[in-house]
Amino acid sequence: MPSWVYLFRLAEATQELMAYVERGGPKPISVYGGRCWPRLTVNVRRGAVFALALARLVFAASVPRT
Repeated sequence: MPSWVYLFRLAEATQELMAYVERGGPKPISVYGGRCWPRLTVNVRRGAVFALALARLVFAASVPRT
């Protein structure tokens, strides 16, 4: 086949693809829907609270008493 036939078929396929996307083709793949952060597990929350409490305790101990 001549090269212009391949070019013509490529143009048709591109037009069909553009029409499909403009009609609202498939949405982007996303685990969480792209709208919110994933929920943290209980152990992650507990660890964060413990780290924050420990940091506040260290800070409070480092402040000189008056």
